[in-house]
Amino acid sequence: MRALEQLLFWVHGMSSAAWFGAIFYRTLIVDAKAFGYFPDRADYERFSTYLAHGMRYLVTAGILTSGLSGFALMGLRWDATNEAWLGLMVGKVAVWLAACGLFAYVSWIHWPWRSLAAPHEFAEYRRSGVLLAVGMVVLSGAGFALGQACRLAYPLGGGSLGSGF
Repeated sequence: MRALEQLLFWVHGMSSAAWFGAIFYRTLIVDAKAFGYFPDRADYERFSTYLAHGMRYLVTAGILTSGLSGFALMGLRWDATNEAWLGLMVGKVAVWLAACGLFAYVSWIHWPWRSLAAPHEFAEYRRSGVLLAVGMVVLSGAGFALGQACRLAYPLGGGSLGSGF
């Protein structure tokens, strides 16, 4: 059981870190630099569309991997007597579901509208896109913070690894 738990910790941590790193880097570095690089907004929008093409399925796989490994860890570590840990787990599940919903909205609703926008609509779609991306960064970061809080709420003697993931 210990090997399975360690594998799940690794998968959960790596997939979560990849999600956070990708959305953080894209939002705060790539988009900001690209926006300043392209004086013509239409060129910027084409570039953004090119970068994003085909990525939604990879990101979906990463989010699902993070969530499913987290649910498996939660099942392995279940402690119905630890109310603080249970509350934090509820928070992690809520954050994960919100991130999934926000990503689905951005990928299958906002992004197609943005990619087909008329030039006079670029500024509004850019503004709302930045807010949505920052929301994803915040949700991802909140998941990490809740995970670390779970480590504090889970007693060191409990479970085989002594952390609440």
